[in-house]
Amino acid sequence: MDPLKQIRAIRHGCVEFETEDGVVVYVDPYRIPDEVNDADLIIITHGHDDHYSPEDIARVRKSDTCFAAPRDVVRRLLADFELDRDYISELSYETPSTYFECGAMVTPVPAYNKNHPIESGFGCVLELGGVRYYLSGDTDVLADGADCDVLLVACDGIYNMPDFETRIPAEIADMDERPGLVIPYHYGDWGTQENGAKLCRALTAAGIRCEEFESYGE
Repeated sequence: MDPLKQIRAIRHGCVEFETEDGVVVYVDPYRIPDEVNDADLIIITHGHDDHYSPEDIARVRKSDTCFAAPRDVVRRLLADFELDRDYISELSYETPSTYFECGAMVTPVPAYNKNHPIESGFGCVLELGGVRYYLSGDTDVLADGADCDVLLVACDGIYNMPDFETRIPAEIADMDERPGLVIPYHYGDWGTQENGAKLCRALTAAGIRCEEFESYGE
């Protein structure tokens, strides 16, 4: 199976997935253009405004949407929306894997740097439709043991992954299991529009497959 077929769109740190069975998962919904109300699961990695966006959550959530989020974001969700607490899973980077009724498995992993204390959120390995996606979240450090088929890695180079063209290839080389595919994300603002292409060139030179998502940012 082509793992890209399940990815509908990537915008900044937001990634949308849909399986062949119609299961829809959003990670950090942000800049959602239309009111679609189709989310079976929403994962929120931390509470910064470009990751926790109530307006965008409102565009994608439905009455039985499940949520996975760190403690401070759970508090905000309960304050901002009328949600059934049973539909919310409070996660941290130390939480074991959590299985959701829609068929998704979420394993939180550490994500941290000077802008993001380790206790403030997480990256995650999302197992969906037979594919393991590792979404790095906002971090300078790729997590140990985050084995995956596809790595989506932040590469803005300002708030996350400084010196990304050398740091990311080196960190991937140190992983126990290299991903089969790397996709750059969390770039495009702050004059970083070329970062995805730069990272792909650096990874390709290191013998690591990298592709920019063709409709990134749309």
